[in-house]
Amino acid sequence: MSHTPIEDPALERLLADLADRLALGTWMVTRRHGDECAVVAAHGHGFPLEAGQRMPWESTVCARMARREGPRAGPRLADVSAYAEAPAAQELGFAAYVGVPIEVGETTLGTICGVDAAPHQEDLADVLPVLEAWAALVARLWKAELEARTDQLTALPNRCAWEEALRREELRCRRVGHAAAVLAIDLDDFKTINDRLGYAAGDAHLRRAAVAIAEGVREHDVVVRWGGDEFCVLATECGAPAAERLGERVREALDAIEVPAMVGVAPRGPDGLAGAVGRAFAHVAEQKRDKQAEAEAGDLP
Repeated sequence: MSHTPIEDPALERLLADLADRLALGTWMVTRRHGDECAVVAAHGHGFPLEAGQRMPWESTVCARMARREGPRAGPRLADVSAYAEAPAAQELGFAAYVGVPIEVGETTLGTICGVDAAPHQEDLADVLPVLEAWAALVARLWKAELEARTDQLTALPNRCAWEEALRREELRCRRVGHAAAVLAIDLDDFKTINDRLGYAAGDAHLRRAAVAIAEGVREHDVVVRWGGDEFCVLATECGAPAAERLGERVREALDAIEVPAMVGVAPRGPDGLAGAVGRAFAHVAEQKRDKQAEAEAGDLP
């Protein structure tokens, strides 16, 4: 498990209220980030769980509850094999569970749940209507937040989301010593496409590029539209040689759909990930200068 500092006083107050309603060892709001699950807020005692803690989503009881592999209220976890077999439950010693998913459409964004180290005699289902009401409210808030952090044209995260991801990963790199890298991608001749074919063609060009870049990187990498015809990739747990290979994969993905681009690669160094961003774009600028020099040399008699 890894930790990222996350604080939400409003959710912490909600959990304190739930603890007053039903005595369980720990109440949590969790949020799913790809194949990970982060504890956004926690209240209680008895388990080493705190805000910012992360664990594999598939290891959790919450993942199984969200897929309806067991009931939302499990006062005796041992009676629900899917829950009892969850690695997180076994590792932490859960004996009782109640939870509901935080959903937008068919997408599970996270959960509100309570756990205890001892089985409960009562049903625990009485608290479900309260949990469901709060989950619906949190879902609306998180949906609005996601929309504010999403580029509407490409459906990729936007610059605001990038800054948050960069900050989180920088803290993680400092804490656990993992390597990371940044890729900067600048599409060639984008202005020419807009001028000759129109903005609709330019938009389609950007969307095709976004799909190709996302398919060219790994599932846990962060791809954002930086702005205009520029994209960035935050490659986590990725050293310099792997980052170069990843950059080549992105170039090949774009070449395959005939979208030429400059790709700059910069591993995290002493200047941190913020410095890597600057160096990645500097590499792109260097490639542009070299290309311009070659074009000018070719025009010479």
